[in-house]
Order: sequence, then structure tokens, then C-alpha cells
Amino acid sequence: MTTEENRRQQHGWRILNKKQKKWLLSGSIALAAGLIIAPLQSPQTRQSAALILSQPRLGALPIVPENLRWNFAMNQFHLVENQLKNGDVLGKILNEQGLSSKDIMELVQNSAKAGFSITRMQVGKKLNFLTQKNATKSGFMVYEPSPYEYIVFSLNAPFEVKIIKRDVETRLVTSAGVLESSFWQALVDNDLSDELADGMIDVLASSVDFYHQKQGDRFKVMYEQHFVEGRAVGTGKILAAVYERDGKEFHAFNFDKEGLSCKYYDFDGRPARKAFLKAPVKFSRISSRYDLNRLHPILGYHKAHFGTDYAAPYGTPILAVADGVVEEAAHRGGNGNFVKLRHDKIYETQYLHMQGFAKGIRSGAHVAQGQTIGYVGSTGLATGPHVCFRFWKNGQQVDHLRLNLPSPEPIKGEDLKQYEMVRNNLKKQLDAVPYRTSAEIAKAKNVVP
Repeated sequence: MTTEENRRQQHGWRILNKKQKKWLLSGSIALAAGLIIAPLQSPQTRQSAALILSQPRLGALPIVPENLRWNFAMNQFHLVENQLKNGDVLGKILNEQGLSSKDIMELVQNSAKAGFSITRMQVGKKLNFLTQKNATKSGFMVYEPSPYEYIVFSLNAPFEVKIIKRDVETRLVTSAGVLESSFWQALVDNDLSDELADGMIDVLASSVDFYHQKQGDRFKVMYEQHFVEGRAVGTGKILAAVYERDGKEFHAFNFDKEGLSCKYYDFDGRPARKAFLKAPVKFSRISSRYDLNRLHPILGYHKAHFGTDYAAPYGTPILAVADGVVEEAAHRGGNGNFVKLRHDKIYETQYLHMQGFAKGIRSGAHVAQGQTIGYVGSTGLATGPHVCFRFWKNGQQVDHLRLNLPSPEPIKGEDLKQYEMVRNNLKKQLDAVPYRTSAEIAKAKNVVP
């Protein structure tokens, strides 16, 4: 046995968990020393490939049996579910299933060849072990990274791995709500997902200030809902949304045409996103504003604060507020880990106290608006997790919240005519959806509020 094989036998694969923001929370597993799992990627609409498994090798049965799960006839198997926990050792788990270190390594390699990186496994998800009746050990392991697919691992030589895509049905769904306490509660009342909330904030970002919500605000949204085996599992694109405040409506309509740089536009055909995002993090709060005479929380004396602090949990993605080029990605003094971007000849932005940088973020790299450039931390002089966001105009640091920033160019000519046709059709459908209070929603569900 080589030194490397001996090391793997001794240490196995550690399972780790990285804490993220509440609605972006995702655990992760490391299956080999030094391998940290990336966050689970967003699912896309997929087609399925049928696979019926019953033999040690993956193969199809001539007749589809009843009582199927993962395309196994479950009445022919014993199922043991093992939920992955922080601190588990996957190598040990598989070893207890009768696999040697050599077997496990071959299984990992075959998984990579099939197109699934073992490092995508997450804490909290299950390893499902299937043992055929009268067999002495498990023949298969099934892992579901998302409702859209599952992975079947054969636990016998030659340790085949198959990725199975489920059939996805897409339906057009509309919903509407009234803010009685908060935008978030209105979404909960409507059983709307974090994913959809995130999307609505994105497409309405240029016109609606979600940091200053008001009771009585109202919204409607039309979106694609994905169903797998009759169960709602995730949302697709938003087709239209409207947010009403003080009797004024703010719209966003999907118009995806080749040659146009944006996919969402307001009622008049202006891009739904302004040239600059309002904030570098989503769902955060402003914990400290631009202040030329602020009492520093650590140094204990008055010192100008040239940025705006956005408090958010450790690991929350920090976003580039506009297209640009990385001038610096470094660690320095009280700034901790920071990234500075040049957007054009006039504007620059800087993001301080990062926990770490996103992949590929280094001097000279080009970034797009909304791209993750780092993660919220508390490096440098920081009392807690937040990003200090600084904004330069013509070389001078300014309060970006008081700036009248430029707006992108609207759609013109023939594109505008086409957009207006799409917009009018979507708006007609939105207008037909009634606003509903939490009491009306509860009544429709036959639930007493």
C-alpha cells in the first residue's frame, strides 16, 4: 500500500458545514482532506432518462414494477436513510457498507466521470442505502442533490454511477399580496419561496426601495412554477411583477431578445436594473451610514466614516453593484479583505471586511453587475459581520445613497414596438389578479387567521 493510500485509510473523508445567510443557507461536505464543497447550484428545467435498477450492475427491467422510488421496485429492497451531519466521515460510512478505501476511491472517480462532483454533497441531505432482500450488504446508494435529479451509486464493482434527470412540468402561476407587516410576511402568507422573493427584488430593484417598506404596499407576480411528480419543487423565470406604493405602480416585464443586454424592463421600456444596484448585499440592513463625524465603535474616537455598512450573516454573497474591472483584491490593515472596482472614468466602488474572495476575483478581472465578488465577514477593524461599501465619484468618496446615479438607455425603435406588445399582454394578465390580504388568503385556505 502506498503512503497516500494509507493516509486516506487513516483519515477518510470529513464532512464539514459552512454557515450562510438564512435563505441562502447550505451545508457542505468534504470527502477528502482539503476538499470543501461548493454551494448547490440552482436547478434548471431538465428532462429525465428512465432507469430501473435491480441487479448489482445498473440495468433496465423489461416490466416496470409498482411501488417505485428512484425507479427501484421498493418492495424488493430494504431502505436505510443516513442523514449527513457536520463532522460525519463519509469514508467511514461507506466502509461500514463493506467498501474498501480502494473501492471508495473508484466510486468517487466514476462519479466525477459521470458529471457529479462528490464535493457537491451537503450536510442535512440523505444518503439512501438500498439492500436487496436476502442480500448481506447494500447494493446501491442514492443521493438527491435537488428535486430535479438524483444520483445512483452502485456499491459493487465496477461501481457505476448514474445521474437521473426527472421530468419537469412548468406551469404559469400568479400571486398577489398586501403588506400588513412586511414584504417577507406577505410572501410567507402566499406560500411564496425565498427563491421567488429574491427574483422579485432583482427585477424591481431599479424602482422599488425594499429597505423602506410600508404597510399597505401591494404586489402581484406572474412566474413559472416547476412541478416534479405532481409536487411543486422550484420556480423558473418571473414573467411580470408589479409593486404598488402610495397609489403608484412600479412594473417589471420579461422581454428576452437577442441583442439586448437586459431581460427585464419597466413599463416605459427602461431596463429594470439601473446602472448601479442600490446595495452590494441582498436582504441586509444598513447598520451605519456615511458620516463625516462618526464615533468609531472600536477605536473609540470620532472619525469620518466614508462608507455605508450593510450588516448580514457571515458568508452572505457580496455583489458587484455595476459592471467593472477589479483594481485590487487584497488584505490591508483595518480594511481587512477588500475588493475595489473601477466602473468607468467617473465611478469606483470598494467592499471591505470580507470573509474571503469569490473564485476568479483578482486584479484585472472583469465582473458583471450582480456577480458575487466575495463573502461577508469581519476581517480588519470590524465589530461583527458586515460589508462596508464605499463609493467614489471623480476620485472623491461620496454618499452613494444621496447620488442621482445615471439610468441606462431605454429600448428604442422596432424593439420597443415588440416590447409594448409583450408588455400589454402580460399587464392584462396581471390586472386580472386580485390583491389579497392575509385574512382573505387564510379564508381561501379554510384556515382561521
